[in-house]
Amino acid sequence: SSRTGTKRIYVVGTADTKGPELQYVKSLIEAAGGLAILVNVGIRSPQVAVDVAAADVAACHPRGAQFVLGGDDRGMAVEAMGEAFAHYICRRDDIAGVIGLGGGGGTSIVTAGMRRLPVGVPKLMVSTLAAGDVGQFVGATDITMMYSVTDVAGLNRISRIVLGNAAHAIAGMAMHTPPDAKARPAIGLTMFGVTTACVTQIVS
Repeated sequence: SSRTGTKRIYVVGTADTKGPELQYVKSLIEAAGGLAILVNVGIRSPQVAVDVAAADVAACHPRGAQFVLGGDDRGMAVEAMGEAFAHYICRRDDIAGVIGLGGGGGTSIVTAGMRRLPVGVPKLMVSTLAAGDVGQFVGATDITMMYSVTDVAGLNRISRIVLGNAAHAIAGMAMHTPPDAKARPAIGLTMFGVTTACVTQIVS
C-alpha cells in the first residue's frame, strides 16, 4: 500500500559540490513514481537548480541565516547548517522519506536533521564515511547508512549504480508501508549476555 499520497521524498545535500548527483537521485525517485524535492544545505552557491534554497534552510537557525552563511569558517558553518536543517526538517509535515548524499560535512548536516525524525520515517544517508564508525551520525535512530564506495564527486560507472540503488531503496521505503501487525503492550528490556534467555522467553 502506498503511503506517499501528497507527501514527498526529500533529497538533501550540498548542491554547491554534489549538484549533479542530487539531481540524478531526484530524477530516479520521480521515475519510480515518487514525489521528490531537492533541498540544498550547501554553504556556497549551488551548481544546479534546487527546490529549497540553502538560505531558506539557514533561516531556520535560531540565530538566523546570516549566522549560518555569513562567516568564513567552514567548520562552524557546517555545524550551524546542521542545526538549521534539524529545525527545518522538524517543521515539515509532508515527509515520506529523506535521502542524503555527502562527504564528511554533508553527512554531519543531513544526519543532524534525520536524527530528529520519528522512528519509522525512512532515512537513508549515502556517505563516504559509512564504512567506518557511524555511531555519532546514527545515534539511537533508524537511519540507514550506505557506503558511497567512491567519493560523491561526479557521476561515474560506480557512483551511478550506488546512487541508483539508493534512490530506488528510498522510493521503495517511502512508497510502501510495512504490513500492520496486531499491537501488543510495549516493555523496555535490555538484552545482553546473561539476560538473553529471560528476554527471549518474555517476547515469545
